[in-house]
Amino acid sequence: MALLFAALFFAVSTTARAITEAPAAITPVPAPSCPLTSAVPSCGVECLMDAAGAAGCSNLFDLQCQCQNAAAIRSIASPCVQNSCGDELGLSLESVASAICTQCV
Repeated sequence: MALLFAALFFAVSTTARAITEAPAAITPVPAPSCPLTSAVPSCGVECLMDAAGAAGCSNLFDLQCQCQNAAAIRSIASPCVQNSCGDELGLSLESVASAICTQCV
């Protein structure tokens, strides 16, 4: 199984969501500087948010930080993304993340 490129390249609006809302229901919204971020599969959003924070990227809109720390984010998030998304969506997430770093940073 391919190692998932799991950088947090999207901004997620969680502040207005109820605490009881299921993580799978969190929907990525485009980062102001990169509309591609809305294409990130929602199943991995929570995994990626946690991994990006652990890698030192505390600002959800800081795509530069996330792309610079992509290897660390990938390593941290891969098991969670695999469990949450499965193979197909995990690979989709990898493709979107790569495109974001190429086109938006």
